[in-house]
Amino acid sequence: MRETRPFGQVLLLAGFIFILLSILLPWWASYRSLTHQEQQIHDRVALSLSWENPASLLPGLAELSTGQPLTAGKQAWWFGQAAANHQLVIEQIPVFYRLDTRPATVQWLLLSLPLTLTGLLIFAGLYVRWGKECREQEQYFQSLLLDPDLGRVGSHNRVEQGIIGLHQSYKSQIDSLQQQLSEAHQQSHQDSLTNLGNRYAFRRDLSLMLTDDNKLATATLMIVRASALQDTNNRLGFQAGDQYLQDIAKLVRKAIQPLLGARAYRISGTDIAVLTKGQCEPLAQSLGTQLRQDLHHYQHVHELDCAAYIGFTQLLPGQSPEQVLIRADSALAQAQGGEPNGWRIVLKNLDDEDMGESQWRQRLQTMLEEDRIQLLVQPVQIRKPAMPGYNEIYSHFPNDGGGYYPTTTVFAMLQRLDLSMLFEQKIIEMTLRQIAQKDIPAQRWAINLTPASLQQNSFLIWLERVLLRDVAITSSLVFELDEHVLEHQLVAGKRLLDMIRRSGARSAVSKFGHGYGSFRLLKEVKPDYIKLDAQLVRHLEEDSTNQQFVRMIVDLAQRLGCHVIAEGVETAEQKRVLETMYVDGIQGYLVAKPADLTSFRGLTI
Repeated sequence: MRETRPFGQVLLLAGFIFILLSILLPWWASYRSLTHQEQQIHDRVALSLSWENPASLLPGLAELSTGQPLTAGKQAWWFGQAAANHQLVIEQIPVFYRLDTRPATVQWLLLSLPLTLTGLLIFAGLYVRWGKECREQEQYFQSLLLDPDLGRVGSHNRVEQGIIGLHQSYKSQIDSLQQQLSEAHQQSHQDSLTNLGNRYAFRRDLSLMLTDDNKLATATLMIVRASALQDTNNRLGFQAGDQYLQDIAKLVRKAIQPLLGARAYRISGTDIAVLTKGQCEPLAQSLGTQLRQDLHHYQHVHELDCAAYIGFTQLLPGQSPEQVLIRADSALAQAQGGEPNGWRIVLKNLDDEDMGESQWRQRLQTMLEEDRIQLLVQPVQIRKPAMPGYNEIYSHFPNDGGGYYPTTTVFAMLQRLDLSMLFEQKIIEMTLRQIAQKDIPAQRWAINLTPASLQQNSFLIWLERVLLRDVAITSSLVFELDEHVLEHQLVAGKRLLDMIRRSGARSAVSKFGHGYGSFRLLKEVKPDYIKLDAQLVRHLEEDSTNQQFVRMIVDLAQRLGCHVIAEGVETAEQKRVLETMYVDGIQGYLVAKPADLTSFRGLTI
């Protein structure tokens, strides 16, 4: 619109000049006529003195007097001196006269007024039309800013071309970002080693199957446990272990290829899960038999004691993921108690609800009453000297044999037996007691909260009371919640995090970086810390797409005042790449392994 303004100014200037000329040129003509008339009268006035009434005989003369000056009458001031009283001396006789200016004035007005009115009408009309076109053009450009498809084909307007070009540039940038985010989203749900889906994709698809509206739909879960991984890593190195996992993944893909819609996932270091539609028993029979043969062959070729074990269970809508996974773990445990490369199936039947339940309840009650919970701590290496230290606390559950119960199994049974809240409270109380006994300045202690903490209002009330007991300790606490937990329980999660902030503690989102939803969650929750998931860190130095995704997370988080900690750092190269991204802290086996909280005295590196 700026380029139309000079035209409007020129139009106004031209109108002003035209009107000025419409007034001045007729005036000048009338004035010249009046001066010519004055010259004629001056030449003839000497002859007319002998006449009886000389004024009446000289045309263009208004008044004439000899010897006596004329009175000051009304003068046409617009003609200046030409309309004033004039004086001549003829034969020593003073003669006074005044011109008749009415004909010249009438002539001036008759010429000037039509020209002036015509000019006003013409230029006013042009200005009004120009203003209307400007408003229409402005409205068009505003519409074009919102919708580039309204652009006129073949237009040479520079502003219009600039707006369309801007839209095209933005669209190109948005398309590029969407493609990058799509690739990063896909990468965040894919295991980089086996190219199978990862545990996040597995949990998502498992939850969808279990919430299927078709109550008669059935599906099968198969878990293949690569039991020789640790031995292969110890004997032949991690590269051989990675190759072993890739080989097992290929065997699983080959087995499920004929099954329409079957998907495979790597859900842990050793476990590969398969979700497929259909009845469990016939699928287990066909898949188990084929995979057992392939695994036997692989075992023989690579001289292993066992290639893998297989467990099957059935999914029915309405079940919880924990129930399904506990049955799958039970099937794997039975398979591991039998012949190499064997498979077992555990179905949901009348005895399913009582399967090991009473024994688990008794064990868990004993743990609770005797405080048989071991707290471990893994510190974070902070890159900024001004930041307090960060130490994450884990829970382990010792068994009677001198080992530990699997943590995931314990929490799954706690959820199943409705004991989650009691254990959550016990772990927090033990953590606060041990923190109070320590004298390590400028440290923060991170406590992991389970999904059960979001499901019970009584837990929030209890936690708030506990946090208000000792403000000094509370100010050093950070409560962590997994991203996938917050994604599915955002309202309850925000309520819990708001209470934590009011109490003086801080919040963190762990296992962060699943995809598009991560950015929305970061904006909604605004935690004090985010912890990049180990899956993003793994092979980070080799994956430029993943690096770009991590850079975007770090940049956005730090703009929002959120500290970024990378989990699962195991190599110096990973650490170097992360440091170039300006993360605030690094956590993993490269920094420190989990240690007993009671003997922890701070990070020593």
